[in-house]
Amino acid sequence: MDDTTGGESRIEDLVTTITRRNAALREAQARMSELRGVGRAAAERVTVEVDRFGALTGLRIDPRAMRLGSEALAEAILGAAEQGLRDVRARADEVMRPLIAELAAANAQAMAGVDLGGQDLDDVLAALRDIRHDLRM
Repeated sequence: MDDTTGGESRIEDLVTTITRRNAALREAQARMSELRGVGRAAAERVTVEVDRFGALTGLRIDPRAMRLGSEALAEAILGAAEQGLRDVRARADEVMRPLIAELAAANAQAMAGVDLGGQDLDDVLAALRDIRHDLRM
């Protein structure tokens, strides 16, 4: 196998890896957009649902919670919303953890034993573009 074939193979492998990671990222983004967290308070008489940003998307108040009084009810709603936010953050961590772990492992593998020889990233990228150009010729 000559250098051109080896270079093309490495580029094809890189494209395959990037395509797979982009698909995983799109899937994670879709799952993140659908995430909801749930929080409860006042002996589960107040239940809230929040989106991934913590905005309330649902509020259920058991009629018995009305006996709490306005101040206690407000505190219960706020407490349930805070709990819902913690819940949605935990769910987001679960969605992102595998993707972050894969990217960290890939980065560590890519950088293992790499010595840029004092070059900055722009120089390295320019050299890679030159190699890609040479491979096309």
